[in-house]
Amino acid sequence: MRHRTPAIALLIPLLFPPLLGAQDIPLAWDFAEVWRAGGLDAAEWAQFARYGYVAFDGSGNLYVVDGQAHHILKVGPDGSLVTTIGREGEGPGEFGLIQGVVVWPDGSFVVSEASRSGFQLFGADGKFERVVRWRPAGQPDLPVLLGRTMRAGPRPGILYAKGTDAGFGRGFAELRGNEPEEEAADERMIEALDLAGDLVAGEIVLEAWRPPRPDSGDAEFELEDPASMMGTLTEAPVFEPELVWDVLPDGAIAYADSSTYTVRIVRDGVVVNTLTRPIAPQPVTRAIESRMREEMRSVDLSEVDISVSGIDMEALRRQMRRAMRANIENWTFYPEVPVIAGIRTTPDGFVWVRRQDPVTDDNAGLIDVFDPEGSYVGTFPKGGLRMPVAFGPGGLVAYWETDDMDIPSIVVYRLPEKLRR
Repeated sequence: MRHRTPAIALLIPLLFPPLLGAQDIPLAWDFAEVWRAGGLDAAEWAQFARYGYVAFDGSGNLYVVDGQAHHILKVGPDGSLVTTIGREGEGPGEFGLIQGVVVWPDGSFVVSEASRSGFQLFGADGKFERVVRWRPAGQPDLPVLLGRTMRAGPRPGILYAKGTDAGFGRGFAELRGNEPEEEAADERMIEALDLAGDLVAGEIVLEAWRPPRPDSGDAEFELEDPASMMGTLTEAPVFEPELVWDVLPDGAIAYADSSTYTVRIVRDGVVVNTLTRPIAPQPVTRAIESRMREEMRSVDLSEVDISVSGIDMEALRRQMRRAMRANIENWTFYPEVPVIAGIRTTPDGFVWVRRQDPVTDDNAGLIDVFDPEGSYVGTFPKGGLRMPVAFGPGGLVAYWETDDMDIPSIVVYRLPEKLRR
């Protein structure tokens, strides 16, 4: 996609104003509650202190990561506890800092941790089966540490994973005294991870469009100089289009990689469908730039839940915050705000597309829904339940919600019939 010149970008609001909202078909947030667990008077197993990863299996069971208790809860379709899996520790079937859980329809699942050099695989009965280590051996846990986005593949033992951000990869590799992996998948790639062997076997299945960037040279990372680290980790212009994606039930990948409203459905490397709407990107104004800088100045890095062996992370956070503030004024911005901020798919083959809102929180953007054939169904307005944290069979969706005392609960709803098959 070509960059628009500033003059053309300024014309966009004049050319498209009646189009942006007039053609939306409104959808109501009238989901039927199925069950909820948590809150002040919750059962002991549902006394959550913070949000955790959640995922459904094909039978409607919900797997909930309780990071404080270092275990995974399997909750049945009626909201009752089926079993508790794991405990704190470093042995087989034990957990430290859980970085993600992926569940296949048959109920088998895999857990990744920041402190472990690989994945732990569990059977549909919840019993530990084996560990599959990362490659290469020199920095096996780096992709897990950096929280790679992962989705269940078309069959048990296959994961789809977005690559590690190249800037973070270089910075943390040098932080650990390792050489960056030259052929590692980066943030513009999706690879299939096969967990059948003792080592993860990866194959790149999609490489997205790469927005052009000015040549920044070979910036060096200095552990003693946090400003150099922040420079390494913030090379991308603000609002540069990210690769956002999810996996459909048949293994096809739905993704967007530019600032336009274009979602491609790719199966076996071939584009089989394209989802579009006539909604133009918004030009980045000086007011938007000022807002983004102000928001970043208020970021609290103490909430970043990461750890690196042998590094005083609290001291590093303080240094990074000072360096980040010093670098804010040097930020560069992409000329327009991408229309699409996120994509999720359902077990029924629907595609949910969250639009970006640069004026408020990007998570508050409108959500468009497309049916399995790629036809536009309608749009959820702002101010509702937002994008679910997990989609399940039969129209089940899961959300984390908090009460007036900020105590979290996990709530499962069922979508109306027009949004499921």
